[in-house]
Amino acid sequence: MLQIDDSRLLFNDPIPETFLPELRQWSREHRSGYFRKDEADLFSIAALSYADAARPTMVQVYRMLCALIDEDNARTALPVRKPSSSTFRRIIRSLPSDFVRYRRFGRLKKASTFDLVSAAASVLDISST
Repeated sequence: MLQIDDSRLLFNDPIPETFLPELRQWSREHRSGYFRKDEADLFSIAALSYADAARPTMVQVYRMLCALIDEDNARTALPVRKPSSSTFRRIIRSLPSDFVRYRRFGRLKKASTFDLVSAAASVLDISST
């Protein structure tokens, strides 16, 4: 299986409900007649992992999708077709920009010196008394 640099590509915080209607609409609109519905759904799911605070590149997300498809094709009789990298890039670029910006940049918190010291102290079990 493909090694993923940051496990947060697959496991993340829940998506805020304010983005759900727009994402559902996006999922329906970017489909083409070339891919089956199950293939298009898989591409949509993989594209959502691009909007992550770990800030994966489009290439990393595409490689993850291809690895998942390869694993699935090895186990099932009905093969899933891979999109070209340009097709998948187009799907990612069509994601709602507010959603991508919020997920990739909006939730990051600048750590203060106190935050860093207190986090290190708790890990090392050092008390301030």
